[in-house]
Amino acid sequence: MKLLVFGLPLIAFDSAQGAKEIIKNGENGFLIENRNKENFVQKINYIIENSDKKKLFSDNSLSISSKYLKENVSKEWDDFINTMKDKNV
Repeated sequence: MKLLVFGLPLIAFDSAQGAKEIIKNGENGFLIENRNKENFVQKINYIIENSDKKKLFSDNSLSISSKYLKENVSKEWDDFINTMKDKNV
């Protein structure tokens, strides 16, 4: 999560827990097929060599990170709990 807040482009194997929820493939980073080390290295080099894409991914990571701020997550939980109360669940 901290990597998002710092605005870093993200690269992870698609098997990593939570990676598919945080990384929007091609928007703020890349999801790599599990254990495909060659593709992983290619994507790292791609980010290093393409400053425009690195900037775009960084900006998008910062934008997406707000979703995971404590205040926003707390509000979502409060809304959910209140909805459940209203439904007498």
